[in-house]
Amino acid sequence: MHILRSGLAATLALAASLAGAATLSGNLGDSGNGALVGSDLGAPGFSDDNAIADNVALHAFTVTVGGPVSIVSTGFAGGGVDPYFTLFSGSGSAATFVDSNYAQATSTGGDFTWTGALAAGSYEIALGAFENLSFAENLGSGTLGDGFIALGDPNSLGDGSYALTLTTPVPEPTAAWLLAIGLAAIATRAWRGRRG
Repeated sequence: MHILRSGLAATLALAASLAGAATLSGNLGDSGNGALVGSDLGAPGFSDDNAIADNVALHAFTVTVGGPVSIVSTGFAGGGVDPYFTLFSGSGSAATFVDSNYAQATSTGGDFTWTGALAAGSYEIALGAFENLSFAENLGSGTLGDGFIALGDPNSLGDGSYALTLTTPVPEPTAAWLLAIGLAAIATRAWRGRRG
C-alpha cells in the first residue's frame, strides 16, 4: 500500500509540474535571499535603502518546449517594489538581452505582464527596483555580465518584496499521459507483488 501511495504521490507531483506555472518571489532587502546580487553582479548591499534599491534578483528558468511564455508581476499591488524587469537568454554572465519592461516601467509603472514566444532553452530573469536598468539594453555588450546602472529609486522599494508568476509551455499531452500511465503501471505491479 505504501508503494501505491508513493506512486500516486509521484503521479500528482507530475501533474503539478506539467501545469507550467511557477511563482518567483523574495525581497530585495533580505540578506537571506540567495537570488540577490548587486548592480555590479557582486555582493548585494543592505546598508541603507539606496543600496537595497540597487540590488537585483536573478532567477533562472528553463523552457522545455518552445512556445508562449508569460511573466506576470503581482508584488507591487501587495505593497512591494515597483519592478524593473529584464529577460536574458542563456545562463550566467554570457546570457544575452531579450527584452525588458522599459516602456511600461517608464510610463505607467507598477506591476507588469510580459508575454512572448521563447525557444526551448535556459533563461534568466533579472528583477530590481525602478529604474535599475541593465547595461545590456543601454551601452553594454548586450549580456547579463554588463551589470546594471545602479540607479534604483529607494522611493520605489515599497516593502522590498517582489512576486512573479512564470508560465511556460507544457510538453505534448501524449508524452505526459504516457509517463503517468507508466507510473501507474509500476505502482500497480508493486501492489500486486505485495499481495502475491
